[in-house]
Parts: sequence; structure tokens; C-alpha cells
Amino acid sequence: MDHVLIVLGIIAVLILFVLASPTKACRCAGRCARCKGTGRRFRFGARLVRRVIVQAHKRPWRTRGER
Repeated sequence: MDHVLIVLGIIAVLILFVLASPTKACRCAGRCARCKGTGRRFRFGARLVRRVIVQAHKRPWRTRGER
């Protein structure tokens, strides 16, 4: 049971880190396919976390008993 809590804690920390800093510097010298010339790349999972949060805000919350 302790291992499950540790893994959940690590996942929570990763999600909070990605929310706080979703991009990192690209190592390219100029234009590349990864950063498309901006010099910034998204961290692993940043787009997925952002997509989930936006969908959660768009979805209407239903009250109890309402269908």
C-alpha cells in the first residue's frame, strides 16, 4: 500500500511541475522540427495535462438527480 501512495505522490508532483513550467529550452541552434523556430519545447505530458484541465472546465457539472 505504501508503494501505491508513493507512486501517486510522484505523479501529483509531476503534474504540478508541468503546470508550473510547461515548456523548456530547445537545444537546437536554429529552426528545427521540435520547436519550430521558437526555441521552446513542451515538457513530457504538458499538452495532455492542459487538455484534461480544459476539458474538465468545459464539461458542465451536473447536480444530483439531474439528467
